[in-house]
Amino acid sequence: MLLELAGANGKLRRIFIWGSFVTAKPSPKDLDILLITDEDFEVEGIAAPAQAVFGSVRAKLLFESDVFWARASIGSEMLDLWLDTYQTSRSFRKRGIVELELP
Repeated sequence: MLLELAGANGKLRRIFIWGSFVTAKPSPKDLDILLITDEDFEVEGIAAPAQAVFGSVRAKLLFESDVFWARASIGSEMLDLWLDTYQTSRSFRKRGIVELELP
């Protein structure tokens, strides 16, 4: 449901997931996700239910997800820095990040 809402306006370009969802953990308790949208994406321009995805507190409460998002205009250098940061665990170990393919 979260991904359907995030992509409902056709502005979602890339999705990255990390944390326990990309491990062998049998029951991950939350989803860690980074959404990359078109440069002209505006949260205020989407339907109210979809706005919950892009609000960190509401996303945590409704979807048990830590949602981060940025417009594609952040560029590849900044995106790589973000991904490197998210890939590093609290114990400074590298962990996997998965990019989901969009249809």
